[in-house]
Amino acid sequence: MDKKPESGHGIRTALASLRVQIMVLLVLCWLIPALVLSVFIQTSLIPALRSKTASALDADAEHAWTQACQNIDGVIAQARDAIYDGELTSVYDSWRAGSIGDAEYLRLSRSYVDRKYSRNSLLTFAAYFPVEAPGMYMYTRSGYHEAVAFLNRLQQQALRLGETLDTRSRFLEAEGQLYLIRNLMNLRMERYGMLVLGLQREALLAPLLELAESWHGQVSIQLDDSGDTGVDWADIPSGMTAEGQEIRFCRRVSGDEYTLRLLLTMNKREQYRENYTFQYLALTLYLLLIPVLVLLAFYVRRRIIMPVTLLTNASRRIERGELGVTVPMRGDDELGELGVTFSNMSRRIEQLIDKTYKEELELKNAQIQALQSRINPHFINNALEAINWQARIEKSESIPAMVDALSVLLGASMARQNRRMVTLREEMKVADAYIYFIQQRFGSDLTVTHLTEDEGALDCMVPLLTVQPVLENAVEHGIAPAGRGEIILACRRAGGCVRLEVINTGRGIGPEDRRKIDAALLGETGEGSHLGLANIASRLRLIYGGRASMEVFSDDEGRTVVRVDIPQDGDYGEETA
Repeated sequence: MDKKPESGHGIRTALASLRVQIMVLLVLCWLIPALVLSVFIQTSLIPALRSKTASALDADAEHAWTQACQNIDGVIAQARDAIYDGELTSVYDSWRAGSIGDAEYLRLSRSYVDRKYSRNSLLTFAAYFPVEAPGMYMYTRSGYHEAVAFLNRLQQQALRLGETLDTRSRFLEAEGQLYLIRNLMNLRMERYGMLVLGLQREALLAPLLELAESWHGQVSIQLDDSGDTGVDWADIPSGMTAEGQEIRFCRRVSGDEYTLRLLLTMNKREQYRENYTFQYLALTLYLLLIPVLVLLAFYVRRRIIMPVTLLTNASRRIERGELGVTVPMRGDDELGELGVTFSNMSRRIEQLIDKTYKEELELKNAQIQALQSRINPHFINNALEAINWQARIEKSESIPAMVDALSVLLGASMARQNRRMVTLREEMKVADAYIYFIQQRFGSDLTVTHLTEDEGALDCMVPLLTVQPVLENAVEHGIAPAGRGEIILACRRAGGCVRLEVINTGRGIGPEDRRKIDAALLGETGEGSHLGLANIASRLRLIYGGRASMEVFSDDEGRTVVRVDIPQDGDYGEETA
């Protein structure tokens, strides 16, 4: 008896261990490759991709910077050509010497400016004027409006600025328009005029602006005193640097002709989009593998763990005494064959035990029939009738009543009509007959009360001899030890059951009584046990399975209560003879 729980516990432990081991193996089959791939991606692949991306960004930025510087250098060189080719200087000297008049001077100068600068796509206009006669303003034909705008807004500022420029160029910006201003010098290094070039800012700085647009970044450009003058350039390191979520590319050039500063600010996530995309792709792959892992776990659970669980549970049920247990396992694999073999073995065991049980049952029935044949019911009935008539002739009142009650009890005990199920009304007649005899014994020390809350309950079907053994148990173990008391017999419908309650106020339930009652409710019998309760509990299990219930307890008033719930669905199972 002690080894059975240990065996069941061992089976459960082994099954749990098998289930855990399989699940751990499945998780490791997913986790180990995922960890190895993650470590490789984070330590080798992603840093290499970032290094290549940073090199590409730096190369693109340097290329754009070089192209922008070449554009600026080209414009400055073209402005410097106005001095080096000497044409404007020669025309100016001829005009100052009086060799040509104002009109001819204006025509020749405008012709030079138009010929020299009108074809440059980086310029919006080109203008020239002598310092001593700023009103003689000559410009290209295609840049009339821009030239006039400069004349009205910046000519005086340009004249003042030219006094400090010497031979250098200077970039100015006004109302979004960028200009290049340069002094014109003769061979004696005397300033005689000023050259003004209106610049296409977007074309001049196109390489940098296009780079910023392609990188989805923000650009700050300062060309001399034009552009973004609010940036603190001193605190920004040169080259490609990263800070937080930003990437910065900063370059500076400070020469004799001009000063150019560039700050390109980009979002790191945008520039390393491919890297992050690869990381997201790897993460998505890991996540997509989770449903595969779940499906695999479901398959293992369905094809391995559940069959093993079914076999374990079935073995445990057979261990508890349930015979003929089968498992719904089929298939051509090893587990399917094991399930079929287990079911056949279980049915074979049931057949063998059933055969042995029936042989023993037939022997018991034969013994009972032999005993009953010796106690002829007709003889006993005729004898009781004779005693009853003789008592009536002698005018005895108690003897006929006792004979009638005894006849009812004997009729129920010997099952004269061979019935196993009777109405509660008939069962109450047997109980009343037993109560009559007991009241003769105890007299006024015993009070019996009937409580019928539902008259329809008396028509419910109950097993024969269900109430009387409970009453007898209440008398023998409650009323008799106390010497007096009250018995309350109650019945009512409760859901789909009829509920019977026998309550007595005799001796209460002690620890030893509790042990014996619990044993009786389990169908166990022994010395001094409650045989009546054990018999009723066993018959209820045989007839109704687990649908009927019987319990014994003490209520709040200290009374002992026996409660029996009997189903009324008409399904009485297989009655045992």
